[in-house]
Amino acid sequence: MGRHSADGPSAPSGEQPRGRDAFSDYGTGEQDVVSRSPSPVLRRRVAVAAAIALLGVILLVFGLVSLLSPDDPQSTNSQDTSASAEPTAATTTVTTVTTEATNPPVTSTASPAPAFLPVTVLNNSPNLTRGLATRVAAALEAGGWPIVELINYDQTQLDATTAFFTPGNAAEEAAAQALVVQFPEISGGAVPRFDGLAGSGLTVAAVGDWRP
Repeated sequence: MGRHSADGPSAPSGEQPRGRDAFSDYGTGEQDVVSRSPSPVLRRRVAVAAAIALLGVILLVFGLVSLLSPDDPQSTNSQDTSASAEPTAATTTVTTVTTEATNPPVTSTASPAPAFLPVTVLNNSPNLTRGLATRVAAALEAGGWPIVELINYDQTQLDATTAFFTPGNAAEEAAAQALVVQFPEISGGAVPRFDGLAGSGLTVAAVGDWRP
């Protein structure tokens, strides 16, 4: 009986004993599966690193393009000059049109110079001063007026040397006024002829106040 206790029951042949060693292979295989599957945190890190690398490549390419294609200041200046020249031409055109519109051509409204009509000179001095009509006629003729007749006239005594014209004759009236302007010594002015006055047409009666 003591022999039986010492030996104890023996395990069947070909059967592995159960215990810690029996589960060693199973535990090792589970650890290998977990280590081969990346965690979500690791995946995010990899994605961020890839994005940063891609952004760096894009920036590098953009920098190379910028360096290889510099701006051309000469082309820019030529474009600016041509663009600014057009408004100047347009402004000049508008200014020219405005000047022509506000400054119409000036037309002359001056009346034509009167004709130098023939003149009759009367000596109407109180004592019929000798040679008075001749001297007055010479002065008028020197001014461009032709002389047709010299007459001594003492029927009506005038107060001042006067130029007479036929009433209603516009040409003689204009000539008489021109005489007065040209010779201020005819102080009696230009007046129409009256009945009884010697001579005819444009007449200058000298009374002695003007002695050329």
